Amino acid sequence: MACVLSAAVFHSGTRLLDAHNRISWFILKCTSVPTAGERTIEVFPGLGPVTVKDVPLKADRESPLRTGILFAAALSALIFSHRRFPLGRNFVVFLMILLCASGIVVLFVPSFYFDAVMYAQIWLRGEVLVWLLLPWVSALLFVLTLPSMASGFLWGVLVECYVVAWSALRLAFCLGVLHYTGILFLPLLWFVLGILFDLVIILFFYSLALEQSIKRTMGGRRS
Repeated sequence: MACVLSAAVFHSGTRLLDAHNRISWFILKCTSVPTAGERTIEVFPGLGPVTVKDVPLKADRESPLRTGILFAAALSALIFSHRRFPLGRNFVVFLMILLCASGIVVLFVPSFYFDAVMYAQIWLRGEVLVWLLLPWVSALLFVLTLPSMASGFLWGVLVECYVVAWSALRLAFCLGVLHYTGILFLPLLWFVLGILFDLVIILFFYSLALEQSIKRTMGGRRS
C-alpha cells in the first residue's frame, strides 16, 4: 500500500501540485485577496515546474503603528491563552518566542525580504515530503491496527486526499493573512498550520478509524 501510494504521488506530482494550487487560487479569488500575476517555481527535481500566484504583501515598516498594534494584540492573545490553558503553556511560550523573534527581524533587520512566492515554494516542498511519507505512516497506523487490510488501505487513501485538499486551504489562508498583515506572523503561520497541522490531521483520522474498529469488534457502549 505504501509503495503504491508513494509511487502514485511521485508519478503524478506535477498534476497534484497544479490541482493543489488551483484550489488555493479559487479560495483567494472567493475571498477577494488580490494577486499580482503568476510565477513559475521548481519544487523538487523530477516534479517539473509549478505555477503559483504572486500575492502582494504589506510592507511592515511602512506603517509601524499598524504593525505595533498587530504585535501587541497577538502577544496579548497568547498571554491570555497562557493563563487560561495550563496544559498548553509550553506550546504557547514557544509561540511567543516565535512572535518576538519575528518582531525583532521586522524592527532591526530592514534588509530581510520575503514574498508570497517564496512562502509558497517552501510550503509546497514541505507538503510534498508529507505526501510521499504519509502512505508509510498510514500503513503503520491503519493497516497494522485495523482488522481489515482493505479498510486500512481505504483509510490511507482518504487521509492522503484530505491532506492535499486541506493543505491548499491552509496555504490560501496563510497567504491571505500575510497579504493583510505582512511578514510579522510568518513564523507562527508556518509552525502552527504547516507540518504540525498535518500531524494533527493524521492523529485525528487514526482516532476515528480506531473508534470504528473497536465498535465493530467489541460493540458499542451501553447507556
